[in-house]
Amino acid sequence: MKEADPPPRRTPIGIADRLKDLSNWLAEGEAAASEGYLTSSNSVGHRSSRGWFGQVMPGSWAPNVDSDGVDGKIEGVAAIRAHDPAFDENVFLAQVQRLFFAVLEAWTALKPALSQGVMASLIWEQQKGQVTDYSQRGWRNVLDKLSFSSAVIAGALSTLDFDTVTVRINAASADYDVDATGTVIRGDTNPWDWTEDWIFQRPATLLTGQPGTITSQSCPNCGAAVNVDITSICPFCDAAVISGKFGWLLTRIDRI
Repeated sequence: MKEADPPPRRTPIGIADRLKDLSNWLAEGEAAASEGYLTSSNSVGHRSSRGWFGQVMPGSWAPNVDSDGVDGKIEGVAAIRAHDPAFDENVFLAQVQRLFFAVLEAWTALKPALSQGVMASLIWEQQKGQVTDYSQRGWRNVLDKLSFSSAVIAGALSTLDFDTVTVRINAASADYDVDATGTVIRGDTNPWDWTEDWIFQRPATLLTGQPGTITSQSCPNCGAAVNVDITSICPFCDAAVISGKFGWLLTRIDRI
């Protein structure tokens, strides 16, 4: 009887390899900019102004029920719970809903600092870059009548390096740009339905904090005392106050 092959050995990854992976990840993200991630093939005539889409972490991928099936999604959630029993889908989705509005507020208000604590570096730098470009032109994007219709976990995965969750968000809004005089220069002023997959990732070593925990701390900008949970905006100076309790970062957005 043939002896079973030994399990593959994990080769140590040096700092040079990690830097190479990160460089490739950044290059892939920039190259994907021309592929129109935020162009909806299901919404003829509608195109989002947003040019920030991000990319998943090096060596990882975005799980999706379309390719993995419902069983794959269930297994992924179970794998996350196996090392993090406190992970709760409903609590997670409630946090995502609040994060959704915070990220889009940072974009439409031209204040990228508001979303820095909940976005991975690549997608945040892309958002910040487009905000800078709009500010210099005197433009602003308007998501009039923005509404959050629903969200479901559309994929989940736990590997040695990362936990990854894909959240399928159904929303509606108008989407148009205005210049410094408030004149519409592009886009659609009529609200329309759209769907996006928001991919969240965290190191696989992190665990879920206590649900509903709110901490009191001082605004790093003006020193005012504020209560924060996932991300909060100081009511006195509009600076972002990040608690870091969410643990997950938005790494990529795909328009469905």
